[in-house]
Amino acid sequence: MLYRRKFLKRAGYTTLSTLLAMGFLDKDNQKEAHSMNVAMASTNVNSPLRQLAAAKGKLYGSGGIAASDLQANAKYSALVAAQCGIITPNGELKWNATEPQPGVFTFKDADYIANFCQQNNMKLHGHTLLWGQALPSYIPTFPPTMQQLKRHITGVMGHYKNSPVLISWDITNEIIAANPNATRDQVYGLLPGLTPEYILELFKFAASVDSSKLFYLNESSMEGDSWRADRWLALIEYLKNNGAKVDGAGIESHIWFSTAYGFDAKGFSSVLKRLNDLEVKPIISELDIIIDFPLPSTIQKLDQMVADGYKRYLDLCFAADVDTVLTWGMTDKYSWILNPSYMPSKFQANLSARKFLRPLPYNKYLQAKLARNAIAQAFQQAT
Repeated sequence: MLYRRKFLKRAGYTTLSTLLAMGFLDKDNQKEAHSMNVAMASTNVNSPLRQLAAAKGKLYGSGGIAASDLQANAKYSALVAAQCGIITPNGELKWNATEPQPGVFTFKDADYIANFCQQNNMKLHGHTLLWGQALPSYIPTFPPTMQQLKRHITGVMGHYKNSPVLISWDITNEIIAANPNATRDQVYGLLPGLTPEYILELFKFAASVDSSKLFYLNESSMEGDSWRADRWLALIEYLKNNGAKVDGAGIESHIWFSTAYGFDAKGFSSVLKRLNDLEVKPIISELDIIIDFPLPSTIQKLDQMVADGYKRYLDLCFAADVDTVLTWGMTDKYSWILNPSYMPSKFQANLSARKFLRPLPYNKYLQAKLARNAIAQAFQQAT
């Protein structure tokens, strides 16, 4: 995620993904938003999100869960346990955390999260086996050799092969280049150094170690019709056609929108359909929402815009049979967007605007926001 975060900080995020807005530009949509607000008032806020999701055969959870935060904040850990049916660790399962020295593995923090899941009847999503921004220092260039990769996969997947909670792996994370100028591969758009054959061998080797888990490719900026989405889908089709086990595709969904630009609903629906046609299950793996400039006049209006954004986005997802949704965090208190190291430049430069960064279902005091109610309503209305 560091590559993406550095890019976002420079570019203000808006060029990385299809720019999103959920329909705040005309009177009909304003009336619809009012109706949605009335409906949300009747939402059973006391029902855990995991329960609302499970009632429709779906999973709700949170990514970006750090063992240190669970250990340090009892109220936070209780909130995660109550609301989430599945979680993704923040960095505890990445290469630089699990194999800090060649062939030397450590799983203390990752095992803490796995045990937390087991104690609270939750599932665990493994994130991630290959990501260019989480390599240890003894691998100075990307990609690692296949020998290094196979040793790492054997150690990490082997450790969790019999886990009662870990159900899936991001085999790859963010391997598609940002644009055509950032790759020598115009067919699949892979980052420099990667080849489709390398990715195919990776997936096949992972299956030889443990084929009982679900295998995903996780990728950013797939929320609409784009050069990157076309290349990613072509890669997935190549892997499937050549015998790789590919069960799902993680659409990160770090979403920005404002009153000034629109949401490519048609393009996003097309991406979801193409994945389903390939028999590759789309999941929403890292959802959060930021309102871009021009900002609304009040926090209350911003929270309503964020809530409406969640509802409209999830409605599209559920219409395409998406059954797993993870927000990237539960509370603004631990949101990566509010970390000064990763905060987008336009908010870094405007101190008064930072209070409008409220991307998650719960505020920094762990209190539910309208966004939480909107997610609840989306699950309740899913078919």
